[in-house]
This record gives sequence, structure tokens and C-alpha cells, in this order.
Amino acid sequence: TTTIRFNIALETFHRTSLVQIFDITGRLVETLVDGYLVSGEYEVIWDASHHSSGIYFVELTSGKNRSVQKLILLK
Repeated sequence: TTTIRFNIALETFHRTSLVQIFDITGRLVETLVDGYLVSGEYEVIWDASHHSSGIYFVELTSGKNRSVQKLILLK
């Protein structure tokens, strides 16, 4: 498992927030968050025990803001 930490800014809290995991080919693997979040700090735990080792990307989209980070899963 891994903990993904992120912040929601005040100006985006009336919009849908998405936290999604994609594999190296760009295929959606899992959606961790899909809904309205108030501004503040959040932690989401991704249980990747049923996924194979490899490179994944976590994407946070909230309003017009988008952030992508690479994850390396080693078993």
C-alpha cells in the first residue's frame, strides 16, 4: 500500500475532484476519489496488492488544476 497526500485549494472546492491511477500504457487502473471535497489536506491509501509490479501514474484533477506523479510498484 502507499499513501497519497494532496491539498484542495479554496477556489476549487465546489468542483469535482478526481484521484486516479493509470498504468504505463495510459489505461485507467483505479479511481480512488471521485466527488466534491472541501478545501484542505487529504490522504488516500492505494492498496496495490492485486496489481503487478511496474510504473503507474497518479493523477489529481480538481477544477482547472491537474497534477500527475509517477509511482513505481515493486513487489
